[in-house]
Amino acid sequence: MADGTTTPDQVVAASPRWRPRIRLPKPGSNGFLTLCSVVFLFVAWQVLSVVAGRTGVSGERFVPNVVDIAGAFDTFAYYWRGGLGVEATTDGGPVTFFGAVLGLVSNSLATMARLAVGLTLGFVVAGLAATMVCWSRFLRRVFLLPANAARMLPLLAMSPLFGIWFGKSEVGATLFIAFATFAIIFVVALTAIDGVPGYYEQYARSLGARRFRAYITAVLPAALPGLRGGVLLALGFGWSMVIAAEFIGQDLGLGNIVNRAEEFGRTDTLAVLGLFIVLYAWVSYKLTARAFDYLTRWAE
Repeated sequence: MADGTTTPDQVVAASPRWRPRIRLPKPGSNGFLTLCSVVFLFVAWQVLSVVAGRTGVSGERFVPNVVDIAGAFDTFAYYWRGGLGVEATTDGGPVTFFGAVLGLVSNSLATMARLAVGLTLGFVVAGLAATMVCWSRFLRRVFLLPANAARMLPLLAMSPLFGIWFGKSEVGATLFIAFATFAIIFVVALTAIDGVPGYYEQYARSLGARRFRAYITAVLPAALPGLRGGVLLALGFGWSMVIAAEFIGQDLGLGNIVNRAEEFGRTDTLAVLGLFIVLYAWVSYKLTARAFDYLTRWAE
């Protein structure tokens, strides 16, 4: 302009354009080595998919590649029972992406609900059993041997037994997950409580607390950091157990999809499902770890 001022358009034109910066990891750094390992695994996976060939029954690849996995997501539409404006494929409805999303979400929520109930029940029973065993020498003599014997049982071999006992009921699947959780948490909780130094209880008693109150308010909270590893281990193991529990007879859940996909030789569906299960397990692991870090922040 004639008066020497600049317009907003001139300011924008004169300002440098923003360009996204992509920083690659430097050679030799941890990020560079991680990137190399990911690229190597991806290439090896693709090569193995070609070398392994196809199955003789359904024509699917033994090792599905990226294209197979991307195209297999729509198969989840077969596991949607209908509703929300999307007709089930068993009633003649078409296979759609939205139907696949609904099929995956509904079965994932069913699996997560079973896992949450089974883990909670197993944690509570194992925690109470470990607390009583550590509290009383008499109870230790009575319950320690049976509890240790229970954790020696092959859990995957127990899955069909629970199916025979309870059939396809929710009770059987939930109790199996709780039993597997108990087998892990009981020993971890017992070790954590026994590992609390004796002066924790002595200090509480010296301040006027009775034995039971000192045990509840001093000993058990001090054992909480020792439970972190066992709880995270049980959580990761629980995802395997809930799939096994659903595999033997549940009509809704990720284990049912595993069963159906294995029956029809759909290795691509199994691969997609495996990726989602890994994602679910990773998210639940991170959330649980953060919750434990918050609860035990006083121990840092």
